[in-house]
Amino acid sequence: MTEIERDRIQSSFFSRYWVWHVTAENQHAATCIEELARRLEHIDAGSWSERFALGGIYVAGAPAHPDTPILAPCKLEYYEPKFALSEAESFYPQFSPEMIVYMDDDLGIAYKPAGLPTTAARDQQRFNLSGYLRAHLARAVHTPSRLDTAVAGLLIFSLSDRMNRHLQKAYEKRSIEKYYLCEVGGVPAWQELDITHALGRDRRHAVLRRVVDEGGDLAHTKILRLKSYNYNLEGRALLQVKPLTGRTHQIRVHCAAEGLPIVGDPLYGGAQAQELRLVSYALRFHHPYKQREVEFELPLALRPEWLQDIEQRVGGVSIVYPTKEIR
Repeated sequence: MTEIERDRIQSSFFSRYWVWHVTAENQHAATCIEELARRLEHIDAGSWSERFALGGIYVAGAPAHPDTPILAPCKLEYYEPKFALSEAESFYPQFSPEMIVYMDDDLGIAYKPAGLPTTAARDQQRFNLSGYLRAHLARAVHTPSRLDTAVAGLLIFSLSDRMNRHLQKAYEKRSIEKYYLCEVGGVPAWQELDITHALGRDRRHAVLRRVVDEGGDLAHTKILRLKSYNYNLEGRALLQVKPLTGRTHQIRVHCAAEGLPIVGDPLYGGAQAQELRLVSYALRFHHPYKQREVEFELPLALRPEWLQDIEQRVGGVSIVYPTKEIR
């Protein structure tokens, strides 16, 4: 991996990862806060209480508190935010009731902004859509499927145990249709593409995935070219993407493997942009308690600015729903 690639990858993460393996032979402090303060002298000692409240500190794989004992052998991990702690509230997108697109007694459809985790993340537990929804609704909320932190768009959440069980089975059976829109660099020669490349881990980083010839997990994606156009003398295209499996970074890797990296994707070679230009745009599924098919598309007011700009340039965008026969 080149230094440029390394910098691009690291710049996409919100924190710097520290890890130490503490053994009986190591000199170490008695408690977690004392050990971290000893090892990370560049961090203001008075900020540790706030850092523990944010989360991202682990001893032996479990979330740690300031007085968690350091008992060798163990692994000590810390995700140090790249932003100032005083800026945390403004760093992550905040919740507003307008993000709830639909809700009934059993489920809801919410909009997740780019940059906000779906659930409590490994590097922090305070800012996430599920937590916001629980606080706003004052009730239990489950998210049987997630969106990557960098991805914006529609997400289903369940409000009852019976719906949560149903949705989990529905995702396993691939009966929930999910449609994404993305802007890619380059103009494909094809109108439609059916991709079944298996995905495996990329040795460059634990988060990354790559197309593999042997092993890996089967990943199935259907792509439809909606529009093609020029941007700053470079060809670009707007694609409708329907993933039939839910592998990590599936859409991003499949597009990049076709020589069409998503704009704003630093992990897989996309052109630079302020955010990843990939959005969960529409959902279609059978509502078991309404006894009918339901469809949801991202409202105009919630569409990312980059998508609104494209729609203005190309005259609007319409989702094309495949028939049941070609699901």
